[in-house]
Amino acid sequence: MFAPTTRSMTLTLGLLSSTISPCLMADSEIKDETRSTSMELGSTSITAQGLGATTENTGSYTTGTTSTATKLNLSIRETPQSISVVTRQEMDDFNLNTLTEAMRHTTGVVVQHNDSDRVSYSSRGYTINNFQIDGMLNTFSFMKSDADTIIYDRIEVIRGATGLTTGAGDPSGTINMIRKRPTRELQAKAGVTGGSYDDYYSYVDVGGPLAFDGRLRGRTVLAYRDSKSFRDNYALKREVAYGILEADLTDDTTVAVGYDYQDKQVQGSSWGTTPYWTGTGDKAGFGRSTNLATSWSSWPMKDKTAFATLEQRLFNDWRLKAAYTHRTSDAEGKVYYAGGGFPNADGTGMSAFSSHFIGEEKMTAIDVNISGTYPLFGREHDLMLGYGEAKNDNTSPLMVELNPDNYRQIPDWRDMSTIARYQDFNTGIQGTRDIIKQKSGYLATRFNLTDQWHAVLGTRYGSWQSSSASTEFDEASKGLVHAKKVQTHNDMLTPYAGVLYDFTEELTAYVSYTDIFKPGTNKDIGDSYLEPVVGSNYELGLKGSFFQERLNLSSAVFWSKQDNVPEIDDSAPRGPNGEQYYKSGGKGNKVNGFEIELAGEVMRDWNMMAGYTYTHSRNAAGKRMNTAAPLNLVKVSTTYRLPAEWKAMTVGAAVNWQSDIYRAANRPTAEKDAKGYPVTFKEDITQKSYTLVDLMARYEFDKHVSATLNVKNLLDQKYYENVGFYNGVFWGDPRTVSLGLEWTL
Repeated sequence: MFAPTTRSMTLTLGLLSSTISPCLMADSEIKDETRSTSMELGSTSITAQGLGATTENTGSYTTGTTSTATKLNLSIRETPQSISVVTRQEMDDFNLNTLTEAMRHTTGVVVQHNDSDRVSYSSRGYTINNFQIDGMLNTFSFMKSDADTIIYDRIEVIRGATGLTTGAGDPSGTINMIRKRPTRELQAKAGVTGGSYDDYYSYVDVGGPLAFDGRLRGRTVLAYRDSKSFRDNYALKREVAYGILEADLTDDTTVAVGYDYQDKQVQGSSWGTTPYWTGTGDKAGFGRSTNLATSWSSWPMKDKTAFATLEQRLFNDWRLKAAYTHRTSDAEGKVYYAGGGFPNADGTGMSAFSSHFIGEEKMTAIDVNISGTYPLFGREHDLMLGYGEAKNDNTSPLMVELNPDNYRQIPDWRDMSTIARYQDFNTGIQGTRDIIKQKSGYLATRFNLTDQWHAVLGTRYGSWQSSSASTEFDEASKGLVHAKKVQTHNDMLTPYAGVLYDFTEELTAYVSYTDIFKPGTNKDIGDSYLEPVVGSNYELGLKGSFFQERLNLSSAVFWSKQDNVPEIDDSAPRGPNGEQYYKSGGKGNKVNGFEIELAGEVMRDWNMMAGYTYTHSRNAAGKRMNTAAPLNLVKVSTTYRLPAEWKAMTVGAAVNWQSDIYRAANRPTAEKDAKGYPVTFKEDITQKSYTLVDLMARYEFDKHVSATLNVKNLLDQKYYENVGFYNGVFWGDPRTVSLGLEWTL
């Protein structure tokens, strides 16, 4: 059953044995070590005062502190914005091995695939485009490889605008993935999992002191997945490696360097949705397993990230933090998918979306800030002052296509095996280069006006620049044609303000505001950039924190207004390189809604995350927008460790419910126009409301060995995750079952 795990376990067991032996000898020496003199990045301990920032080994479904929204080290109750946290415990309980699976458990986040390898997340009516890793600004437009979560301690999601920490952005939200850190005592885990559709996964995770009486610590995580799919011809393999070294150079100075690597290899990649209508206008009736891609179609992605951090205690409680990260993402795959046209019973009617995806995307970011407290009017206040830069550099070579003119016209969509592999030639000349640069300074402070009244104020000031250069071969002149476009936005000022009132030590009301400014990299069918998105975001909420902050309750009413929001122009054909075109959503786009979330320990041994969200988007005319996202969304995850003689058993369930979704698409009339193209009319494709139920159970044989059973989509609900995208639908996953075995030192 676990044969495919051999490859990774052979590699990781060697590391495990080499790491454990010296650490065991040092273990007795460090247990009594006094830690008060050394700095610690993210405590893992549980104290009577509540949780720390780190969630690993806490068994909790919440965190004690977060800085994603403001960069100030505040509790969830003290932060005047909506925050959800997917902790290490919840990821382990429900087998949330990818970012997508984690987002499916996050309040207010809608997960939708456009095809087998592209997934988008949206919140409060808009796509989430802001991603951070360890709080570092990430200029990648989206997480292309759908990151494996095994290397993360937690995932924090801020809903609403986060201009203070991300600069250019929108009111959807920010996803911040926090990596695991080295532990001060030896810690080791290894596990294997086997599941439906030959889905096999294995990992090893080792951390602890390495030398100098624990002042040098390290951690390594290795993982490997080998899986097939319920979709025809689709398979995935992923290799993950993560390593970090952390050292206390002095009692006041801590540095860390690390590297993470994720290599996702796929076959049978689709590029678009499954056709919904036939050429005669009838429903096509394609099932969940339908995949109209060739067997050689592949969209792989390889991500490599190096990073370094420095934390320096200055004086009193003032600290300096500096961080650097460099990420490279490589793509090299050829895709051929029957995503255009309408299928006929005789195999005709379909055309292909096909291209060679090749190129490299590099991102470099630095961030330096100082923080501490200062006295004013007889009270202590918090201050954060910093500066950051980020650059994204995306290049691809000039390719010359060698396929015949009718290559994308599919002779028979029922048999894709006859399609020849995509042919082209790499000229060695740079074809495109897109660069985005951001520079900004930021300031945030928390004023403790009285014992009950507090204010969080901040601003971000900086610049944003993008350039797009291209080189193409001109058939007429038999030469190269060069083009370049540049847009620059200076003096970008993004204010942030929040006021909080503590009714009691557990209950706080707040109101917050921030500006929205997001320059566009999307182009219309005329190859021109869309105007920048501008607007404002407001939030009014009530938060409660109970049981030493081990249980958090939050509710909020939110509303925002935006102009020039880009929308996919699916009435326009894709460009010559497969690019999508966009159109402006116009002026006066408005979103309003309400949400409530309970997260943490309801009672001893009972964890819960429960959230409800209502989101209504409309344009200036009052017409509902973004109908492919639900108005109502309910997400509940809960686990309970049984008492007394059954305490070795933990059981749990997750329930996701969403209201109906729909989107207009082009339905054929069975007639042709003068050029032979199908005549169509607009009609909605609809998915009614549905409920998904997951179950889990874990049994601990002893303190070292446990087994976990997960059942996802228990009722085998058939549903469309996405509707109307390029006239098609994307099926959600069927019922799957997995069984995992974990060993802990």
